[in-house]
Order: sequence, then C-alpha cells, then structure tokens
Amino acid sequence: MNHILLLLLLGLVAGVLSGLIGIGGGIIILPALVLLFGFSQTTAQGTALATLIPPVGLLAAYAYYR
Repeated sequence: MNHILLLLLLGLVAGVLSGLIGIGGGIIILPALVLLFGFSQTTAQGTALATLIPPVGLLAAYAYYR
C-alpha cells in the first residue's frame, strides 16, 4: 500500500511541476521510476505509455465518434 501511495505522490509532483514549468511529465516520471522504484528502463517506458492510453485514447475515441 505504501508503494502505491509513493507512486501516486510521484504522479502528483510530476503533474504539478509539468504544469508550472511547462515540461513533459516523462522527464520526471521515467528517471524516478528507474532510480527510486527500481524499474528497468523498458518497464518504466511501458508503464508511462500505458498510463496515457485511458485519457488520450478515450478522448480520441470520443472525438472520432462525434
């Protein structure tokens, strides 16, 4: 459970910094997943891409439907 909370905190911090500074969240999330959570580079990249599917994919499907 603690691991999940840390991942959620990472997402929150990356989102806030991305919004304030105007950088992509991947610049923060990918190194953090590798260095802090012990993910391999390919697993971190796959995880970051998989998290984009619901918001981007659902909105794209809705736009296509309209």
